[in-house]
Amino acid sequence: MTAGDEASLTLPDGRVVEYFDGGDPSGLPVFFQPGSPNTRIMGKLWHPAAAVAGVRLISVSRPGYGGSTAIMGRPTLSVAGRDVAALATLLGLEQYAVVGSSGGGPFAVAAAAVDPRRVRALGVVAGSGPWRELAAPSTEPAERACLARLDEGDLAGARAGMRDLVENVWQAGLRELDGDARLDAWLGDDPLAPDDTYRAIMADAMREVLEGTEGAVFDGLALGAGWDVDLHAIEAPTLLWYGDADEVCPVAYGRWFAERIANAELVVIPDEGHLAVGDSHRPEVLAALLKAWQ
Repeated sequence: MTAGDEASLTLPDGRVVEYFDGGDPSGLPVFFQPGSPNTRIMGKLWHPAAAVAGVRLISVSRPGYGGSTAIMGRPTLSVAGRDVAALATLLGLEQYAVVGSSGGGPFAVAAAAVDPRRVRALGVVAGSGPWRELAAPSTEPAERACLARLDEGDLAGARAGMRDLVENVWQAGLRELDGDARLDAWLGDDPLAPDDTYRAIMADAMREVLEGTEGAVFDGLALGAGWDVDLHAIEAPTLLWYGDADEVCPVAYGRWFAERIANAELVVIPDEGHLAVGDSHRPEVLAALLKAWQ
């Protein structure tokens, strides 16, 4: 089994998108949107299952992560969706599927919404929803303050506030730690944390995420702002996987998507939390996407 390839391409607007091209090179193409904050490196976790399933897995780094050019304008879901469509065109793909995990879920949804003609299947694995609408008003007050600035048209203020949160709150806590302690803090209660292969991939991802702030700023503003994609435009069969013990991205998010996307199926997994749903079902997710494609 090959290890997959790191690559990048320049989009028509001059920006660069980095991606990991793994799985089966001759398989049906599936674009993967990793969680937030995270990069294309997470595609390496999906690579073995994709190779077995006959899937060409293309995992993207969104704007501002790694070598993907940052967006200085208003961050939106549709920007990331159009980037996938442009990348698919550059790769010569006439059809493809998209899947997103956790914070990457809405970006996968955006890809299906902006390119309904070519997207043949959509998967959301424990994906985030419009949390300002669905979560309690008391949650994430600092992020809500940044997003309120964005609502008022103060893009510079919103970006500065979110950048401060990323750099001086979230990243600062990790930078105070070294080696395994930093990685353990990053992984939290992830059930796969003891696995050496998993740890190595996650350590690479963590290092890249900590190199800058713009990717996390993009994600934070795009995910929290008013969503700019029409879910009713999605034509692809859509599969939604959520755990009924997930407190990060609860089943309510899955129901929200299912109520708005035609031809959507919600799968509720008993007794599983957020990380378990994201890490334990890759073979069945890929198999279901291929079946839906047909």
